[in-house]
Amino acid sequence: MPTTAHFKSPTPRRLALLLFACLAAAFAVAESDGSEARERKRAEPSQTTSGPPGGWEVDVASAYWVTRENLDERRLNRMPVYCEGMYVGPAFENLSQTQVNAQPVLTDADRVEYLADGTLALKGNVSVTQGNRRLYTRDASINEVTRDSRLSGGVRLEQSDIVMRSSDAQVNLKSQEATLNDVQFVLIPNEFRGQTEQVHQDEAGNLTMTANRFTRCEPGNNSWEISTDTLTVEKDAVFGVAKNAVLRVKDVPVFYVPYLKFPVTDERQSGLLFPDLRYSGEDGVDVTLPYYLNLAEDYDATIVPRFISKRGIGVEGEFRTLGPWHATTMGAGYLPEDDQFNGTLSKSDWKRAIEAGDPVPPTFKPADRWLVALDHRGAVGNFQSDVDYTAVSDRDYFRDLGSELGISSRIDLERTGQVRYARSGFTARVWAQEFQRLDEVAADPYQRIPEIELGYLAARVGPFDLSVGGKWTAFDRDTDGLSALEAVTGERLHIEPRIQLPLTWAAGFLNFTGAWRYTEYDLEDDSNNPRPVLKDEHVERSIGLFSVDGGLIFERDIKIADTGLIQTLEPRLFYLYQEFEDQSGLPRFDASDLTFGYRSLFRDNRFSGLDRLGDADQLSAGVTTRFLDQGNGREYLRASIGSIFYFEDRRVTLRGPATPEDRQTTSALATEISSEIARNWRVKGSLMWNPHNNQVDEGSAGIQYKRDNRHIVNLGFRNRREDDIEQTDLSVYWPINDRFSGMAKWNYDLVSGRTIEAFAGIEYNDCCWQVRLIARTFLDAPAGRDFEDIEADNGIFLQIFFRGLSSFGGSAESVLQRGIKGYRTEANYEEW
Repeated sequence: MPTTAHFKSPTPRRLALLLFACLAAAFAVAESDGSEARERKRAEPSQTTSGPPGGWEVDVASAYWVTRENLDERRLNRMPVYCEGMYVGPAFENLSQTQVNAQPVLTDADRVEYLADGTLALKGNVSVTQGNRRLYTRDASINEVTRDSRLSGGVRLEQSDIVMRSSDAQVNLKSQEATLNDVQFVLIPNEFRGQTEQVHQDEAGNLTMTANRFTRCEPGNNSWEISTDTLTVEKDAVFGVAKNAVLRVKDVPVFYVPYLKFPVTDERQSGLLFPDLRYSGEDGVDVTLPYYLNLAEDYDATIVPRFISKRGIGVEGEFRTLGPWHATTMGAGYLPEDDQFNGTLSKSDWKRAIEAGDPVPPTFKPADRWLVALDHRGAVGNFQSDVDYTAVSDRDYFRDLGSELGISSRIDLERTGQVRYARSGFTARVWAQEFQRLDEVAADPYQRIPEIELGYLAARVGPFDLSVGGKWTAFDRDTDGLSALEAVTGERLHIEPRIQLPLTWAAGFLNFTGAWRYTEYDLEDDSNNPRPVLKDEHVERSIGLFSVDGGLIFERDIKIADTGLIQTLEPRLFYLYQEFEDQSGLPRFDASDLTFGYRSLFRDNRFSGLDRLGDADQLSAGVTTRFLDQGNGREYLRASIGSIFYFEDRRVTLRGPATPEDRQTTSALATEISSEIARNWRVKGSLMWNPHNNQVDEGSAGIQYKRDNRHIVNLGFRNRREDDIEQTDLSVYWPINDRFSGMAKWNYDLVSGRTIEAFAGIEYNDCCWQVRLIARTFLDAPAGRDFEDIEADNGIFLQIFFRGLSSFGGSAESVLQRGIKGYRTEANYEEW
């Protein structure tokens, strides 16, 4: 959730409070000095009227700004290269407010006079110091009767985190009414500087600042600034009020708010957030203007009106609530009568269908589009609850509209809700699951409505670990138009007790496992097929499992390039025996093939889910080697290779009869490697080579260089023969010089010969603001369409980030996050 648009700084009240504290302390001491003598002069009194070094007229921002070449090494190392310097405040001890108030007050002046009318006058180079705050002025006076005081000839106030200059000041120490004229200030930690014509505090303690201007840009640079006619903060108020606030960029007004409430504490405040602007050939101009509602301490909301020039006007909203036992977010979006979508086809696809004579409606009728979402996390005692629910009006919603609610486009939307309980080895879970597919499929996935899961891990019995788990699940889905096993629904009960004997020592491990896997089905054929699909609606399956998993760890010391390393050699053997039982008549509620890789060598089932338990009589053999730093244990390289040796043909398949691959005596050779040979370099790769046909079934390789968030290069390649995937991916984010950076991505599909996504952009940085401009082209396939059949969409993204304030155009940031691996958002640019 973005925060309200406001500058992050100490409150305006501090500008006056610092002055009042110094004045009160100064006059308390000076008054006691004056009571002893009606007129006192120093020996050889100075007649100068100059203030502290630099003079009263000096610009305080320039006075406390230190350029790069004059910074000490500590400050220089934590400052970004695109900054020319930073503010360095006065040198003070690090004291708390209580400690400061306990410090003695030291007052100095060229002359102290007590006049006949009851006025105490301090003349010439007046200074007051208490702990880590100081006040300088040329002349000061206070009337003992009225308590009116005046500072003239310039006033300068210093504290470790704030400095301020004023031409003069009038303060009544009795009523606390005060006026400061021609004020300049610098907020050191936040890097803000500003000026105001007048600061006035009335007797009630209400503060008003008139004709204000402030910015985070360095002295002499007003690339952006905010001006207001007035800033008002009532006494003890949580929020202040700004009237006629204008954001100017290079003296050009770009954002105006006639009335703006802003927080003067850390509490959140309702108000407009910065808008987002984007453009694409398919949508035209797309503008969002979020409004944040701080409804209470434990809940808030955001409303996001959205204008899409080629589609219409819509709105999104998000409501968040946070309590001692839960965190819940609800969201919704609505776009009535989308001018580019009729519920099935985009307008461009509909026009092509009309020209081709395809059977489509003769008139294009815009469709309503909507989204609803719920995200909940809760915990009470030993209970935990989770809900993740998202639904959209159509399969192409995210492709066409995206979302400001933090929900990204996916192949399917998983909806789950669950309650979990855990205590003393006992676990229980009740949950439900369903999917909304966003691609064209012949059958929707099965829904779990519900599943009840119980488990118990007993305390160790001698050398053995005993456990038992059970699941009961009801599966259902829309079976219209489906036949055979696809139309079967029903219930499944699975019970699995296990016994393990784990043996471990420093040089290796050896684990023995035995299990009994019992499954019971109550099925129903929902098809209209006259021939029965199920031989029996009640089916039982009972399978035994035995495995032995062992490994050794060998080490040796080596040295490479004068670096002391430990090389390990870690061989591992995993024998698995699982009984065969014919499962061809069972439904496939949640069963699917698992992606084969090195880690799958040591699984006890080659399928996901429980509807298929693969028969096995096999031995997996693998070996891993690692190179570790002898000093800190850092892993420079890890490489693994392994395969499975089958002693029997595999007879259980996901669908249909066994294939020749199920009769092969060895699996593909699985390898993977990851490396950090140099501190900023990472290499990852995997390869599945099939020795029976001398082909690569699947492979991927990637290399990344990342020195920091502005120096990133990624190069990757992946292919998968079974799915006809062969793609390259190149992305880069790199400085051109200290101020300018470039970013680019190219994702190319070798099979279709088309660019899936490409973008290029340029970024300007300084300590004041950041500007990004990105041009993007991409293939975002509608439901059921291949890359070859769709047109590329083009977009231009502009983002302006006003440092210390907020950003305009967050879509550019999301493009970089998704497109450049390793890039992280820079929502907070003040980390240094």
